[in-house]
Amino acid sequence: MARTADDLPLRLARAMLWASFGILIYIRAFGGLDSGAGPLGVLLPMASYPPLVALAVRRRRPAVRYALLAAVVLLYFLPFPVVGESWEWMPWTVAAAVLCALPQRVAWPLFVLVVAAAGASVLVLGYDAYPGEEVQALLGYAIITADDGLIVFGLSALVRAVEQVHGTREELARAALARERLRLDGELRGVLGGKLRAIAFRMRKAAQEDPGEARRDLREGVELARRTLAEVRATAGAYRAAAPARVPPPVESPRLARHVLLAILLIQCVLVLKVMAPTHPYDWPALALAAALLAAVVILQALPPSRAALIAQSLLILLPLAVFPEAWDRLLSVFTGKLLLNVRPPLSWAMTGLVLAGHLAWLLHSVDSGALFVDDVAAALSLFGGHIMIMWLVYCLGRLSGLLAVLERMRRELAEAAVRRERVRVAGDLHDVLGFSLSAVALKGEVAERLLDTDPSRARAEIAALGSLVERAVAELGSIAGDRVELRLRTEIDAAREVLASAGIEVVARVGTGPLAAEVDTALATVLREGVTNVLRHSRARTCEITVSEAAGSVRLRLVNDGATGRPGERGTGLGSIAARTGGRLTAGHRPGGRFELLAEFRADPGRAPAAASGPLR
Repeated sequence: MARTADDLPLRLARAMLWASFGILIYIRAFGGLDSGAGPLGVLLPMASYPPLVALAVRRRRPAVRYALLAAVVLLYFLPFPVVGESWEWMPWTVAAAVLCALPQRVAWPLFVLVVAAAGASVLVLGYDAYPGEEVQALLGYAIITADDGLIVFGLSALVRAVEQVHGTREELARAALARERLRLDGELRGVLGGKLRAIAFRMRKAAQEDPGEARRDLREGVELARRTLAEVRATAGAYRAAAPARVPPPVESPRLARHVLLAILLIQCVLVLKVMAPTHPYDWPALALAAALLAAVVILQALPPSRAALIAQSLLILLPLAVFPEAWDRLLSVFTGKLLLNVRPPLSWAMTGLVLAGHLAWLLHSVDSGALFVDDVAAALSLFGGHIMIMWLVYCLGRLSGLLAVLERMRRELAEAAVRRERVRVAGDLHDVLGFSLSAVALKGEVAERLLDTDPSRARAEIAALGSLVERAVAELGSIAGDRVELRLRTEIDAAREVLASAGIEVVARVGTGPLAAEVDTALATVLREGVTNVLRHSRARTCEITVSEAAGSVRLRLVNDGATGRPGERGTGLGSIAARTGGRLTAGHRPGGRFELLAEFRADPGRAPAAASGPLR
């Protein structure tokens, strides 16, 4: 499948997740080397990574998810019979897989159980626990298991959310369009439907009465048709008017992102206290001060985002480094992640690079000075990788939350644009379709009233035809809101003949085309309706010529009338809106001899319609 610009947010989200796995592999590799594991002890634990990756990067069916979870669990135990306990056997892959594969009501209790088992196994196996330090070792294994599991799950869940919102970005627009069509349909039927039925009732009644009573009902029907026509035009204008701009409400960071980041920050704070316990034994004032400062950092994280909270949290992370350098550097990763999020590049890159370089230099210096927990280069690189991971997590959570906000805003904007387009389309159909029918009813009604005195039989025929014309308008009203308007050019030519003849205009029509595509047929019929309406409203025509021809893959409609009025080049909105909506090429203007010409051209193949263009319109 070809990549498009629309897929960029999804590709970016997946790239973040893949980069996170790369960092975790780096951390666990150096962690294994630091614990004394050989090559097999480093490589075999990675056997459970592929099924975990398969779980995290794609949304799977339940059966596939459960199979991948089983594979992660089985492959996690693979190193034990091969290398025994000589590897870094924290079950973080199992913890992450449980959260990614199972329903949340089951996953979280099992996740807690896995984390607790990781800590308890230290007491059972005595792994990496010096006498008197069992509790610290237990906390270390439990914290790392929970930390890495939450990192994978949090990023995976956000990537899935981005994928879901990205994949359904047009569903909201379709739902909004359906609701708007139902609303407009009810509104139009309520406002105009009753009046059209009242007109039809008057016309049917007049057709069955003697001339005196018929004249009264006919006048009332014609007057109601004119008022309804004015209301149609006013309604179309209101629908066409631009809707007031609505400021989109701010989209908050997803709750999951906030909770995962808060949990990771709490874990880092516990690690700070864990490191301070042996370096500041029984120094209760220092431990109390550190706990208070850490609590303030966590509280600021839980508050709604603001510049003041960000600055205060940054100071609480940076300033205590001068007092507790061997422990407080665990929080530098949170600071650098927020630096990447809140400072514009390239300045953010330069500042982050400077902090990371200083941090790495400090860790390597700690190896030479014999600092606790940093006894060799592998340990320093493993810790540095962990800090990069937390920095990357903070950055990714922020960026993925931003992507979700953008996609949600895009969904709303697509829905609003769809509603606006629908209102403009309905306005055009009201003006072009229903407006013509009501104009014809008013004109033919006036003609029928005059004929009541001179030719009663013909008058009755005209009145009977008016009933059919109004019923047709009722049917058209029902089709407008549902975008089901279908007109036929030949039918409209016959209707144009009758309406123009009623106004005393001689009509000459020539049609030189075969069957037309429904879309083209409707477009040409709509143009003809508007053109005939303009002839009746804006001219003193005595003759009108209608020509339809086909050549070079295009269908052309030409409408020419005499008795043109108005200034040359004067424009109107009817034909212009048709040109914009149908994608045809429309030109119109005055010609020598007081004539006016309308030309409309459409591709015979509507799938290859040219861009809309129009000349002077009236």
